[in-house]
Amino acid sequence: LQGKAEAIVEDAPMAKSYAVSPLDYENVTPKLLVKVGDAVEAGDALFFDKNNPRILFTSPVSGVVSAINRGEKRKLLSVAVEPDQEQKVKAITSVDVNTAERNEIVEVLLATGLWTRIVERPYGVIANPDATPKAIFVSAFDSAPLAPDYNFILKEEKAAIEVGMALLGRLTEGKVSLSARKNDEGFMAEVKGVEYNTFEGKHPVGNVGVQIHHIDRIAKGDIVWTVNIQDVAIIGRFAMTGKLDMTKIIAVAGSEAQKACYKRIISGASIESIVGKVASNVRIISGDVLTGSKSTADGYIAMNAN
Repeated sequence: LQGKAEAIVEDAPMAKSYAVSPLDYENVTPKLLVKVGDAVEAGDALFFDKNNPRILFTSPVSGVVSAINRGEKRKLLSVAVEPDQEQKVKAITSVDVNTAERNEIVEVLLATGLWTRIVERPYGVIANPDATPKAIFVSAFDSAPLAPDYNFILKEEKAAIEVGMALLGRLTEGKVSLSARKNDEGFMAEVKGVEYNTFEGKHPVGNVGVQIHHIDRIAKGDIVWTVNIQDVAIIGRFAMTGKLDMTKIIAVAGSEAQKACYKRIISGASIESIVGKVASNVRIISGDVLTGSKSTADGYIAMNAN
């Protein structure tokens, strides 16, 4: 596929709106906590999961709830927030990674909405905060076509990744595994406090499920958790600063990209703020070309898309 992102990072402009969608997650039944016109801060809860009311979905930005988008049978599609020019972040007391009790860490991650970034296998749902996984797995590379180079986009985030890994390590009695591509480990090989593995070969070698199969297969009755490496950095940044910062860097790639490069965005940004104006015959995919979802210029980037 043509159009690999060049090693250039640009700041995307502040989007006109940001959205959080329950459709980005498996098996979530949302219950709204806001209405159109409500003012919210970054970190304020927009809705929760009826299946487990402790699991909150929070706004990535401060602003005003501008739309509650629904589909057939009034199914909640997304909650959109029009951002303030000056961003305000909800005050949430952070934790000391070295001294906090496990339940304190769980409650803080639930309160910030960062808990939704932890996925439970084998079913790919948001992790159950009352469960303890046998291990936690993180892949430091993505082998999908045109996927971002995490060594490049996370080169300033080594400290945050180490703190994030340490915090995740307090949630399991087992190991925290970090996997990198052999001969292209970058700084990932220097991350402390993890079990380190390398993999080589073609896609889907970067998929964490493939890595789990080779490192420590999931037996009947086992649960393990997985976290995307960018989300590890976001969790680590919160633990270090006490401020929820949902900034991340994504690859804008493909043969129709006006400029194939990396862009720094806030999670949930509108697609138009990332790619600009595009022709009507251009297909936009939020995520990679094999597993991503088709989107439109007036849509929003999925929370798990990089």
